[in-house]
Amino acid sequence: EFTGIDGSAENVESAEALADEAGLSNVTFLHRDLESLGSTDLPAFDYMALTGVYTLADAAVHKALVQCVGASRAPGGVFFVAYEALPGFAPIQSLLDLARHHTATLNLAGAARGQAALDYLNLLRNKKAGLFADNPSLSTYLDAMLADPIDNFAAAVSAPPVEALAFHQAATEMDGIGLTYAGSALLNLNFIDIAAPAEFHELLRKSATRTEFETHGDAIRNQAFRQDVFTRNAPQLDEAARDALLAEIPFGTRFDAETFPRQARFGTVELKYDAEIFEIVIQAAASGAKTVMQMKELGNFGGYGAEVLTDAIRFLSAGESLLPFAQTTQPADPTSLAANRYSLPVGYNLAMLKQRLLKQPTLGFVSPLAGTGFEVSMLDALITLCAAEAPAEQLTGHIFQRLIEGRQQMIFEEGSEADAIASALEKFRTHRLGKFLELGFLASAPH
Repeated sequence: EFTGIDGSAENVESAEALADEAGLSNVTFLHRDLESLGSTDLPAFDYMALTGVYTLADAAVHKALVQCVGASRAPGGVFFVAYEALPGFAPIQSLLDLARHHTATLNLAGAARGQAALDYLNLLRNKKAGLFADNPSLSTYLDAMLADPIDNFAAAVSAPPVEALAFHQAATEMDGIGLTYAGSALLNLNFIDIAAPAEFHELLRKSATRTEFETHGDAIRNQAFRQDVFTRNAPQLDEAARDALLAEIPFGTRFDAETFPRQARFGTVELKYDAEIFEIVIQAAASGAKTVMQMKELGNFGGYGAEVLTDAIRFLSAGESLLPFAQTTQPADPTSLAANRYSLPVGYNLAMLKQRLLKQPTLGFVSPLAGTGFEVSMLDALITLCAAEAPAEQLTGHIFQRLIEGRQQMIFEEGSEADAIASALEKFRTHRLGKFLELGFLASAPH
């Protein structure tokens, strides 16, 4: 059972409409004044997620949010919080504050206000104002703002001011309501070897506390945004107990073996999955989510023990191409792969396609089998919908018609648009169809 809370009535109405269209009966949305949340009578949640509002500069709202989290946590519960962080957000905050104040009295809104704010900041830089002359790095941040879609910057300028926090401030605040830091939701930041460049590893290893470790890491990476996980009364596990629990979790992937990324970049740190053990795990997971023991039973792990296998899974998971699944999954069978037509078994995915197809670069699909969501390219989303609307022999034409209706077109260098669609379809059938069937995005439909 899920509860969504928002201070915007419009957002709540939009969420309720999407839930109704998706046929969801296990979610409730509440319109609440955020400042009153501290005194709101809510049940004890096993999981809570707070994004976007934790670092609002409004002190009363911030206090209410913390009180709400403290009062509504179940024993052993998990709390996820995303927030603007110091030291990295400080220069961004200074530019946004300037932009916000400059445009506050202008009779402008939306993109027009955003453009006026950018023009003002750019003028200061071009005229060599002391702010930019004395802080050269600000030009890098301004260049990123100029390169971003204007609507994104306009939204940031129009949004309420934020008050970025250092990790130790957030950790102290959570400690005050009985929550203990469990780790970063950005998995690579929990590994010394891939949390920072090699020259800082010794500094990180000498950290006396986890707070010191996180503080060092934030300074090394100039962290501007954090995604943290806290728990209440969670058992403290030693390494052996932790690995034993990990060994019971199925791990799977949305990639087939050929397209699984063999390297991952974390800022300036690059991790290459070119060791034999990584390839063995990739091949095993690509053919269906499996536990460590199930992988070992395949018989192709040679002399590698469960400990080495678990370590490989942890490092592959850090790149987020390998993920923990809610249950084991099976590869698509040949009959399903050769089906003439498909269906969309998950109502939420169908509702997302109806509302947002061809309106944004990617869509979020959920997989009940994996127990998580996946980002899907708009082209793959389009093919998925069309595969449920038209038989195989009509699919190219149907995709073409959908593109025309959405005032979109395929980008191609040679041949025709029809050739480009046919090529995209072939890649989808070769690399994605099997996974979309395995994850439950698609199902073969009866003739």
